[in-house]
Amino acid sequence: MKVILVQPSMNWPHPYCDAPSTALLMLGTLAKRKGHNVKILHLDVDDVSFEQELKTFKPEIVGITVNTFQVKSARKLARQARKAKAKVIVGGPHAVVWDGFADQIVIGEGENKWLEILGEKPVEINDIPFPDYTLVNLDKFCGIGPLVGASPSFCMMASRGCPFNCIYCNTPAFWGKTVRYRDPQNVVDEMEYLHKKWGAREIFIQDDTFNINHKWAFQIFEDIIKRGLNKEMIFRIAGRVNEKLLTPEFLDLAVKAGVWNIFYGLESGSQLMLDKMKKGITVEEITKAIELTRTKKLSAACSFIVGLPGETWATLMKTGLMTQRLRMSPFLTNEPIRFGWGFACPFPATEFEKTVKEKGHIREMDYGEYAYGRLMCRTDEM
Repeated sequence: MKVILVQPSMNWPHPYCDAPSTALLMLGTLAKRKGHNVKILHLDVDDVSFEQELKTFKPEIVGITVNTFQVKSARKLARQARKAKAKVIVGGPHAVVWDGFADQIVIGEGENKWLEILGEKPVEINDIPFPDYTLVNLDKFCGIGPLVGASPSFCMMASRGCPFNCIYCNTPAFWGKTVRYRDPQNVVDEMEYLHKKWGAREIFIQDDTFNINHKWAFQIFEDIIKRGLNKEMIFRIAGRVNEKLLTPEFLDLAVKAGVWNIFYGLESGSQLMLDKMKKGITVEEITKAIELTRTKKLSAACSFIVGLPGETWATLMKTGLMTQRLRMSPFLTNEPIRFGWGFACPFPATEFEKTVKEKGHIREMDYGEYAYGRLMCRTDEM
């Protein structure tokens, strides 16, 4: 069969060019391995007309991955694919509330549903093939954010799911709350594959919480060191700041394995707000985590969310003061600690969305109008 897999355009002025969709690459690789003719399109970077691709390639199946900031574009693509008489499959985080056209909607992990659609047998998580990057033009992508430590930079996931309860996050609706881990050897095999086959000099492991299972993470770090990959490339991870999870031992081994940067979702400098958003961390743990990160000469990228339920000018002030205090830490090193701020977005299937709808605090706005940086709701005070 002929298959087109497409990532819609983002609903904001600047094209999303960070990295190719790992989800589409996995699905495309599975289909290609089974003998299907596959095209992957990223409409923010590929200089193509989707409508023209439908006419010339004549796909029998069109798969669309969609997050909430892509709804406007995705609806149009689904209509065009339907008109071209292709079978339309919609997946991705926004699939849980998809209201556009689709012959089939896939919620959550898509590999085995995808194989079922193609008439193939399911696979286990460790049997999913490594992504075939010949399906995309890597030269069109710029790397994840301003924090690329070396180029070429690639992304991968080593686990799926998150056991925590943050009210703003739709990960549980998509991946579930049970964390499923790839075998450590399989993870490092993919790292070695990306380095040897595609020249990767940096890998960003996109797992939400890489440090919640130390035994598993330590096995990955130790295998990286054993194979000498830490001498050939560097790594970025995302982690929790809980004192029991972010330990000196974890960071020591991470540094030895080549980790140079950690992403922390801090979200607020107010304990009241951290509790209201069910973050499961304390302001004290945040402070200790940043200081510990600096003592290990690691760089960090930290995110903050503005405008979750309960936010006031006073809680915002506490967040601002905390970032200033952390910047002036006596543990200051040459490694930067970067802070990023964003307006709270009530994503579908989150407790946050349910709360603002019940209170009437959300703007009357179609999902197609959602965009990064757009203020979409208010709090009791703001």
